[in-house]
Amino acid sequence: MKRYGSICMGLLAAVTCAGWLANAAAADDDVSKKLVDYYRRKANVPPSAPVEVKDLQESKIKGAKSGTLNVAGRSVTFVMSEDGKYVVFGEIEDLSVDPFKKVMEKISLKGEPGKGPANAKVTIVEYSDFQCPFCSRAYTTMDTQVLKEYGDKVRFYHKQFPLSFHPWAEPAAIAAECAAQQNPDAYWKLYGFLFANQKDINPQNIKDKAHEGLQGTKIDMAKFDDCFDNKKSLDKVKADMAEAQTVGVNGTPAFFINGRMISGAQPFENFKSIIDDELARAK
Repeated sequence: MKRYGSICMGLLAAVTCAGWLANAAAADDDVSKKLVDYYRRKANVPPSAPVEVKDLQESKIKGAKSGTLNVAGRSVTFVMSEDGKYVVFGEIEDLSVDPFKKVMEKISLKGEPGKGPANAKVTIVEYSDFQCPFCSRAYTTMDTQVLKEYGDKVRFYHKQFPLSFHPWAEPAAIAAECAAQQNPDAYWKLYGFLFANQKDINPQNIKDKAHEGLQGTKIDMAKFDDCFDNKKSLDKVKADMAEAQTVGVNGTPAFFINGRMISGAQPFENFKSIIDDELARAK
């Protein structure tokens, strides 16, 4: 009898557990439907666009749930109270983790030409477009003010983000990366030349202008021409662009100062305030 009693108790527990799981699943379904309906109205999502709750689970915040809304292929993260009454759309951020360090971990600097000492306390990474007039203004600010003011306290990198509506931006980026493959100093010379002569460059003369900008450098021009003509550095340009999008770049210029983002051709004072703060934190 004792044995059969144990079996019965086990079966009862299993049935009870199955019932609880079924009720929990039904409750989650109800909350999901309510959330989808709310978001459709909040964001004016058309009825034809699919909206689905994905990965609903216990949140890192005790007593809450988190998940992702798939809105016509676009992901929207959320955190919701356990009873499904309150919701916040956005990422959960861990205050014990440096968010800017995580940004810098997404940026590859291995083999990239840089200005300034490798052990500088502040690293500045720019994504820009050689044809962009705002990038030209930012170049002047960076070259004549930021780098001169801070000297060996900062290290600067320039990466490619040619915009599709600028016809010679991509060829210029290809040319710069072809130069970088041979000589970092040649890269920086061409970088400065392209921005300084931006108004005189067009899709037809970009190769000749690149030759002009590389005069006096230790560049094998036949090798450069082969690289440029056959777009051998295009994959590197595209890799820069894909990387930029992972850290939130959607326009140029975009700067990351130890991972802290500045968008647009900002005045020197805006760079100074962040650099000074980062230097103070590094002490």
